[in-house]
Amino acid sequence: MKHAKAVAALALVLLVSGCSQAKEEKRAFQVPDSLCGTPVSADLLSPALPAGGEKVGEERKELGGYFRCTVSVDGERALTAVWEWLEAGKTARSVAYNAPYRDLADVESSDKRYVYSDTGGVSRVTCEPAAAHRKGEAELFVTIALSEGRTAPAPEVKQLLLAYAEALSASSECVRK
Repeated sequence: MKHAKAVAALALVLLVSGCSQAKEEKRAFQVPDSLCGTPVSADLLSPALPAGGEKVGEERKELGGYFRCTVSVDGERALTAVWEWLEAGKTARSVAYNAPYRDLADVESSDKRYVYSDTGGVSRVTCEPAAAHRKGEAELFVTIALSEGRTAPAPEVKQLLLAYAEALSASSECVRK
């Protein structure tokens, strides 16, 4: 009798977890292989986008040294990606203090290059060679923020953040002007 109850309980747990996994994996849209025009693996972007939905879209705004892009699913904001040139010498944490998603769970790299949590992160972008038009007066930072109330596993947010920063370091923004 005990064995039968244990098997029944296990079957129920597996059934419930199987249903929730199937629901989470169902998307009618294809996850893009770029974030706001910057190449990023769809596998890295996927955890930051909500499960379900039929259509993914982007709204971009660029103003000399500042870029903001909102990614939406079915018209609802899912995440925001920002890059901007800021005063040289700032740490990622000092930039994150101005971000609306900042929380006490942020994890900072030992070199203070990036900080992240389950709701977003900030990273300094390495521009090699240093952007000549900035002459050491400014550094490029990228911010990724999930929409209010949304989270993703912090390690996956970190991977997305660092991949986006690395891809941006190879872009024309690091060397143009």
